[in-house]
Amino acid sequence: MSNIAKNSQKSNLREAMPVTTAFIDALRAAFGADAINPSIKSGINGQPTFYASENGIEVGTKAKKVQA
Repeated sequence: MSNIAKNSQKSNLREAMPVTTAFIDALRAAFGADAINPSIKSGINGQPTFYASENGIEVGTKAKKVQA
């Protein structure tokens, strides 16, 4: 997975991933940044808690597929 959510690129990600940005902003408005940000940060750091893909950009860590 791409781990491109560096501080210098955050504004670029907001522009490059507008649907993802709007969704995350809505989650933060509904539940508070303190409830949402740790999951995003963990996903960026390799935990399968957050993953987003938009316009060819991937951020976070995909969850592993479970076979039934």
